[in-house]
Amino acid sequence: MYKVFINNKSIVLTDRRIPDAIGDHQIYLTYDDFEELAYTIGLLENSPHLQRVIFFHVDLELLWADFRAHFKEIDAAGGLVRNENNEYLLIHRKGKWDLPKGKLDDDETPEQGALREVEEECGAGDLKIGAELASTYHIYEQGGVRILKRTYWFDMISAQRHFTPQAEEDIEKAEWVELSKDILNALDTYPNIRLILKGAIDLL
Repeated sequence: MYKVFINNKSIVLTDRRIPDAIGDHQIYLTYDDFEELAYTIGLLENSPHLQRVIFFHVDLELLWADFRAHFKEIDAAGGLVRNENNEYLLIHRKGKWDLPKGKLDDDETPEQGALREVEEECGAGDLKIGAELASTYHIYEQGGVRILKRTYWFDMISAQRHFTPQAEEDIEKAEWVELSKDILNALDTYPNIRLILKGAIDLL
């Protein structure tokens, strides 16, 4: 299954059939037309009520390839940084809590990019990178071009206590936060960031 976010809405691509009763504000479609993808993406973006679209096809990778063909693709990477107290490093930028991440440079591996972005955005200098986590995907428009951004995420460990937020990237805070389900529910953040944080909380 692939889950792609558009602001607070989502598109799910799956090879598992879903029962007819899937709830309000979402639609379930069997994929059979390339242009239907573009039309449905536009419908999701512009409808005030539609929140989720689910596409089904028996060949998930074919569906994913056709979906990706509608976009320019950009790769990014970031870090889910924790310390020995199981606190997590969050940044606050433009009114929302976020995780340090950014676009990969040319010829840069996801691991290298993730470390660089955390170092630059937080002033972190003692990072140890661990396992690769699930990637997240989101769609946005830039200069009239639809972009599909994949963000690679990596588990990281740091013992640093204080950080220097990167002001030129509009980062106001970079600090350790003790996470719980209650805190996550109240946190003003993005759906893809919530997905990564929820995965961490589920392991606590």
